[in-house]
Amino acid sequence: MQFGIFTVGDVTIDPTTGRAPTERERIKAMVTLAQKAEEAGLDVFATGEHHNPPFVPSSPTTMLGYIAARTERL
Repeated sequence: MQFGIFTVGDVTIDPTTGRAPTERERIKAMVTLAQKAEEAGLDVFATGEHHNPPFVPSSPTTMLGYIAARTERL
């Protein structure tokens, strides 16, 4: 069994601030989340593919390739 995180990179309003993150902020947050998942010892970080708002990753292979370059096991 593997444990991990799956995200669709949604750009939704933060209920505590009432502000939606920019796409840049959301992509940066996804990379940080993947790095934290690795630090926590999780096995998998996955993302879906979407081409319309409110989602960011229209090219998950590019995103995951970048994450792979920034991590050691994911």
